[in-house]
Amino acid sequence: MRAQSRGFTLVELLVTLAVAAILLALATPSFADLLRANRLAAANNALVTALNVARAEALRRGQPVTVCASADQRSCSASTDWATGWVVFQDTAMSGAPAAPQNASGSDYEQRMVSVSPATDAGFALTGADQWYRYSPTGTLSWSTAGTLGERSFVLRNSLCRGNQQRRITVNRIGRLRSAAESCTQ
Repeated sequence: MRAQSRGFTLVELLVTLAVAAILLALATPSFADLLRANRLAAANNALVTALNVARAEALRRGQPVTVCASADQRSCSASTDWATGWVVFQDTAMSGAPAAPQNASGSDYEQRMVSVSPATDAGFALTGADQWYRYSPTGTLSWSTAGTLGERSFVLRNSLCRGNQQRRITVNRIGRLRSAAESCTQ
């Protein structure tokens, strides 16, 4: 009597590897979509957090606090391209264009600068309707362009936007935020 040997034959091993390769090939696009969606959510949350922090700091300090687009993370860039980053600071200008503190070693900088956010990941576009948003000590909001509209929006999307992978972050005059997914075609 011959003893049975245990193990896999070469054919069984090759079939198993082929099935695993097919499953991996099918999972890769959905994994890439998952990564893209998570990066989009992180960028969305970073801006929403900055706006919420600005409102909370304005209420806490009893002084206006401004959020503005910033290419150098030190000054307001006078642009509606928020993908370059933004700064949150106590705004002593009180009217007109905001004046972010410039000197990182000065006490004025330490007292006034609330937070600094770097540029979003490459491939993301983040545009706002305005260059800056200023929260008053009561938590209400004003922005850089004149007008009677009660809301302003940011649009966040990546270059490979598909389906509902675009986000619209809307702020209103009383400082409330809402964020919603929307179709990339809008």
